[in-house]
Amino acid sequence: MSNLISKLGILPELQSFSLFEGFTDQQIELLCKDVTVKVTRHKESLFQFKEQAEHFYIILSGAYKLTRPTPNGEDSILHFAHTGDVIAAFIMAQPQPIYPITAISMGPSRALKIHRSNYIENWKNNGDLIFKIQNLLSTRMTSMQNQRALSKSPLQAKIASLLIDLIDKQPTTVDKITIPIPLTRKEIADSVGASVESIIRIMSEWSKKGLITTEDQNITIIKTDKIIELMNADY
Repeated sequence: MSNLISKLGILPELQSFSLFEGFTDQQIELLCKDVTVKVTRHKESLFQFKEQAEHFYIILSGAYKLTRPTPNGEDSILHFAHTGDVIAAFIMAQPQPIYPITAISMGPSRALKIHRSNYIENWKNNGDLIFKIQNLLSTRMTSMQNQRALSKSPLQAKIASLLIDLIDKQPTTVDKITIPIPLTRKEIADSVGASVESIIRIMSEWSKKGLITTEDQNITIIKTDKIIELMNADY
């Protein structure tokens, strides 16, 4: 078997992902045979909603927002997928899979593109691997449910919850941390179901209070404890 992922230089990246923890190099090679690395620019999509699904993806670096059109034609952001996440794997087992979402790059990103035939042959009957994918999806669903649970909470709590959820994917002991993806006010508004003007107003207040700093589309949380307090506010 050709050592393709080693030639591509991505084996160390894959070994670092929880998805492949406990797998040998040979097993990872088999699971990732005949792959390509897809490099996407900011706002470029991996795939579109309702396209025929012939591939699934592992995010190597960067992030992708997963969106779905609403009845009025706008895009609703369902989740922000990060490094190590798997996108569209489980639908590969369907007879004629169709992508149920659109995946759009958040800044320059890279994803491992794996053909559906590989999933059928090597992934779907690997119990340990399927369990790990289920854990990733469970984390994703929990994040989405937490956002829905905040539907009647103050807008500040919704924004704070979103920001904390994003930095939770970047373990750190440092209080000051920059959210690892470029995030526009419109994307925050779409995620929490608010107007862009309201997002700008609240985040401007937070900046003045020294809770966060913003530069272009990069947000740094200065006082994580205060943002967590706002997240837990119920009044």
